[in-house]
Amino acid sequence: MAVTFLSMNDHDLLEQYEPVLRFAKSERFFPMAVEHYLERCLILPSGPLGAANLMFHLNEPPATMIGKLDGGQYFLRFINEPLYDSDAWVWLGVLSVLAIGAGYYFIGWAGVEIAVLLALIAALILFMLASTIRLRIIPAAFAALVFAALLAAPIWFFLRPNETVGVGIEYLVLLPVYLILLIYLSIRTMKFIFDRILPEGPGLVMDMLSLSTETIARKSYFEYAKILEKDNQPVYYGRVVREQDAEGNNWTILQYHFFYAFNDWRLAANGMNHHEGDWEMTAVYLKNDSPYAVLFSQHGAGNLELWDKVIKAKDKNEKDTTHPVVYVALGSHANYSKPEIIRTSNLYSAGRVQRFLYWMDGLIHYLFLIFNPSQKARQIALKELTASHTNFLAEDAFIYMRDEADHYVVSLPMEIASGDGFRIGYQGENLREPVVKSTSYLKRVMSDRKVTRPPVKEWRRVVLNPEPDWVNYKGLWGVKSLLSDESGPPGPKWARPDKAFNINPRVRWEKPLEWLRMLEKNKGR
Repeated sequence: MAVTFLSMNDHDLLEQYEPVLRFAKSERFFPMAVEHYLERCLILPSGPLGAANLMFHLNEPPATMIGKLDGGQYFLRFINEPLYDSDAWVWLGVLSVLAIGAGYYFIGWAGVEIAVLLALIAALILFMLASTIRLRIIPAAFAALVFAALLAAPIWFFLRPNETVGVGIEYLVLLPVYLILLIYLSIRTMKFIFDRILPEGPGLVMDMLSLSTETIARKSYFEYAKILEKDNQPVYYGRVVREQDAEGNNWTILQYHFFYAFNDWRLAANGMNHHEGDWEMTAVYLKNDSPYAVLFSQHGAGNLELWDKVIKAKDKNEKDTTHPVVYVALGSHANYSKPEIIRTSNLYSAGRVQRFLYWMDGLIHYLFLIFNPSQKARQIALKELTASHTNFLAEDAFIYMRDEADHYVVSLPMEIASGDGFRIGYQGENLREPVVKSTSYLKRVMSDRKVTRPPVKEWRRVVLNPEPDWVNYKGLWGVKSLLSDESGPPGPKWARPDKAFNINPRVRWEKPLEWLRMLEKNKGR
């Protein structure tokens, strides 16, 4: 059992080894104090026991209340507006059923038809307003309807006797004009579909499945920007754990926990998910008072680097300090030990359906480049594909393709831990650490998006001893979704509740040495 306690040196130890965090250029969310997040959150039950327990704490502030709630039948909701996507669809369904019933009661089947028609119109309007990305399919749908109407026109006009137009004019003048117009509209429609609709298809599907849409991601950013006006200093939550292993080695584990208001991985870097709240951490392991390794959390898993392999901040004499540099992935906030771009269709073992969507997305983009009017685009596509030395239909066949603006075209999920943006931590005279250029991997609209950064670049340290009430909160730190990857995460101490709402401590919190051994085994050490 790990024992946590605060000695006179714990604060100094945390400060001595506190990490430097380097973010991508277009990152919007940075480590913050949880109290400001909780002030804006609603606490909602996800089970009957949760609803009953909430009744006893209704008048308490959220930061105090959540630590007193028993069990894991709760979740937080950061964006609290009278109506948003998932709410709107629920209300549409309820009102549609009531309208259909009322129509049948007062008018009969004609009333049912009217109610269904109105419900479909309302659904179309809601579909258009729910998220800006979904608007792309509306013009294509209308274009398809117009094109279908034009295809039906010969049946109605040219094959129907016409007393006002002569046969010669009809077939020698009007028919050629119609065919030319039909060919032109066909080309324009297909170009629009290939340019605007098909390349966004898989992203559109994933967006429609998600309860945390791009709209919520943007609203979360605006709320976070308001928080920065109130508290402009980044925060980490430090924890010192001391253990002794079976060989008699004394270990001191310095844990640095970071909380983010939102994970906008899909919007920022075409990642796999969105969710409110995000907990990540980095840990420095001291073995017999000497630095041994640094552990980096990554989506509930982690990675290990021995101390001599870790990139460290430099002092003015180009000497390594004791501050490890952590590269935070854009949107997802996973921590990496070096600047890198991870781009793969099976990132974190996605399911078969998701991997198929990513593969189809790559194939669509490849076909788009091949049939693009630009000869340069075709040459780039063929060159990149042949240079990758992979099977044409393999999952990784489309990973390295770029378009004319040197931006990646394929929408496979990416971890962009580039480090070319905001920097938090040790502010010496030498702030040069290796980075990569994130703009080469992003659509221009993402690489140039508006961001609000904390004006203060030094850490505010909060030592988790004694533990504040919120540490013992066992529910989710964001909206609970039907898709587990879209749900808010558990806190730093507790793992995600299972289907029976059973709660267990996180291994990295309760047994940090066991977590170290697990990662060493994965590394083959």
